[in-house]
Amino acid sequence: MKILITGARGALGREVIGVLKREGIDFLATDISQLDITDFVKTYESLLDCHPDVILHFAAVSDVDKCEEDPETALRVNALSSLGLGIIADKIGAKLLYTSTNFIFDGNCERPYAEGDKPNPINTYGRTKMLGENYIRDVCARHFIVRTSWLFGGYSKNFISRFLNSEEKPVSIDAVCDRFASFTYTLDLAEALLLIIESENYGVFHVVNKGVGSFFDFLLKAKEVMKFKTEIKPIKAAELNLPAPRPRYSPLDSQNYEHLFARQMPKWEVALAEFAAKPSSQS
Repeated sequence: MKILITGARGALGREVIGVLKREGIDFLATDISQLDITDFVKTYESLLDCHPDVILHFAAVSDVDKCEEDPETALRVNALSSLGLGIIADKIGAKLLYTSTNFIFDGNCERPYAEGDKPNPINTYGRTKMLGENYIRDVCARHFIVRTSWLFGGYSKNFISRFLNSEEKPVSIDAVCDRFASFTYTLDLAEALLLIIESENYGVFHVVNKGVGSFFDFLLKAKEVMKFKTEIKPIKAAELNLPAPRPRYSPLDSQNYEHLFARQMPKWEVALAEFAAKPSSQS
């Protein structure tokens, strides 16, 4: 099996590369400097040349507020490039795995979202990722769409991971207490993605660690596990006055993944403890 990765320098890409190296699987890691996926012709030529069996499509504009401020770039990268990759993958007979997000949902449900629930995104990021999903469904028969949520891990550069990975932590930190979703440890997700692409179980999967929480809940647990002294202060999401709206309650239910692969994702608290026990050598 030969795998091509887009967005390989991102947090998930780097985590997956570690898993592929461990398993001795052949892969080609690309980022925008090697492969600009918004250029359809050059992407087509590159993929015809290397002819991968599987394309892991991680490249995206994932900064939610930047998407809101620059919707044209978000549309081009998150949606239109995914259409192009879907066309190419179908043409060369490759499997295509596209990572998507809980932000395709509006957050008005009172239970975790299942794979069959109807999307209704409330921000540009969610809308462009939903379009990417729809395009891939339309043009590529052998597709996997994997929705995930609130990543954390050694390579991640988001708010949570930057704080957890920092050696010198601040005296206090604000954390939103009134938005709730699923957390996902990038190593757990990488392991699940390998299992998925080795299968013929095409379709939509939610892959997240079990349980629901806010950033405030997560950091309180991290303080307990990691024994740091930082005071965690709860704030309301509205106090941040961010450009893009976020869903209030958008956890995911991984029922398709659990049923088809007979696997259970660990609880996020367990995953956090595993992460905290690892040497902080990733950067």
